[in-house]
Amino acid sequence: MKRPKISITSIKDFVASRRFFTAVVVVFIVQASWIAFSSNYPMAFDEDFHMGLIKLYSEHLLPFWSSHPAGGDAFGALTRDPSYLYHYLLGILYIPINAVIHSFSAQIIIFRLINICLFASGLYIFRKLLLASKASSLIVNLSLLLFVLIPVVPLLGAQINYDNLIIPITAYCLLLGLNFVHSFKKNSFNLIVFLKLIAVCLFGSLVKYAFLPIFLSLIIFILFYFFRQYSVSKKIKTSIISSWKISKKPAVYILLGLILILSFMAVERYGVNIVKYHKPVPDCGQVLSYDNCKAYGPWIRDYNFSKNKHEHINTSPTAYSTRWAYGMWLRSYFSVGGKISDYQSRGPLYWPAISGAIFIISGFFVLLLKYRQVFKKYYSPAILLFSLATVSTVTILWATQYQFFLETNQPVAINGRYLFPVAPLILCLFLLGYNELVKSQIIKTALISLLIFCALLGGGAMTYVLRSHPTWYWSNSPTNSVNEYMKRNIGPLIPGYNKQILFLRKV
Repeated sequence: MKRPKISITSIKDFVASRRFFTAVVVVFIVQASWIAFSSNYPMAFDEDFHMGLIKLYSEHLLPFWSSHPAGGDAFGALTRDPSYLYHYLLGILYIPINAVIHSFSAQIIIFRLINICLFASGLYIFRKLLLASKASSLIVNLSLLLFVLIPVVPLLGAQINYDNLIIPITAYCLLLGLNFVHSFKKNSFNLIVFLKLIAVCLFGSLVKYAFLPIFLSLIIFILFYFFRQYSVSKKIKTSIISSWKISKKPAVYILLGLILILSFMAVERYGVNIVKYHKPVPDCGQVLSYDNCKAYGPWIRDYNFSKNKHEHINTSPTAYSTRWAYGMWLRSYFSVGGKISDYQSRGPLYWPAISGAIFIISGFFVLLLKYRQVFKKYYSPAILLFSLATVSTVTILWATQYQFFLETNQPVAINGRYLFPVAPLILCLFLLGYNELVKSQIIKTALISLLIFCALLGGGAMTYVLRSHPTWYWSNSPTNSVNEYMKRNIGPLIPGYNKQILFLRKV
């Protein structure tokens, strides 16, 4: 029996297949699950904060508060915090779990696995979204593979954190926005998709306020194509009436009811905050006393920094942008322990981190150079939406963190994971740019193979395992001996492993 010949074409066909994408999802789940079963509680990305809020909301019937609750100081001004639906919904789920399972460690593992599932669902939705741009399944699958091999991606997915819900919500909202605009080409107004979009966007804004830039980009995107298509008001009215007649009324009424409830919830937080505190998300000190707020870690950190500013700090936007870009890269590729290890952090492994930096920097310039060709060749509304979502998220995140910098003279809260909701879009756009720049199939194959090879040399969960310290682990976990074995036997095989880029300080 002849063995099947392995060629570049057959490899490309496999990478472009649904089976390969399924393998990418499995790789993510295995990585994140291993970290979830290995890591002591709480992990570094505010896991005790999120779990504490989940438990607090489980004891509260409605997500509204008449006054600051007893024992709530560690969570800041939670009565005015608009980012609460993740905690409230998981708080409902916590009730039956707590009734059946009394071991707190087992409860933590269950909630970590739920978060892994939430993140994994985002990968499936992102694949649909990226394919809607008319990018090849090969480029889409490679984009998602590169995404899950970023070391902090499985580290985030393994933790109890609302980012694991905002990632699928972001992908789904962008997909709905594209589908809604696509209906304009048929001179129709898809009422059901429109109502779904409003409901999910409102929901996302109540899961995490950092979703608002995505919401804003969708509004701009839809208005642009809406008025481009419907230049006559009579035509708009006719299309809406026609869509109302053909839509299934039970679905319309359910969605309208959901929008009404979510709108009330959004007004109760964002609306009241703007009227009363002149900010959509007020500072803890505006709502509570110093004695209440000092138990809230991020607030007291920034408060102390602002009271004890270092002099002679260059606060120019240019100087800050350099530190910001470096911090975002570093904290996408580093590894970090939890509270028990005093948030001990260890720097990236050379090959995944450096190759990632080269790809991101060069990809940015390549996309600028080839953006017009990418926009014309692929589904232009999708490319525009991806660009709007990315630019709005990056710009508002940078501006917010720069404001913190001006107040404290410290580069606080710079974390690469804040861009993960749009990271698959960025990676796909960069690959599309390279696809237009490099015409030789051999060179394309060589470049992407080299990039993946470098990402595999310690990327993904391997960075966490090889950089970890025993204080990061659950005591008596069966994964501990495996982690130590891998550090002793696999670590030395990774180039640069013994020349660690270490920075042992609090994140």
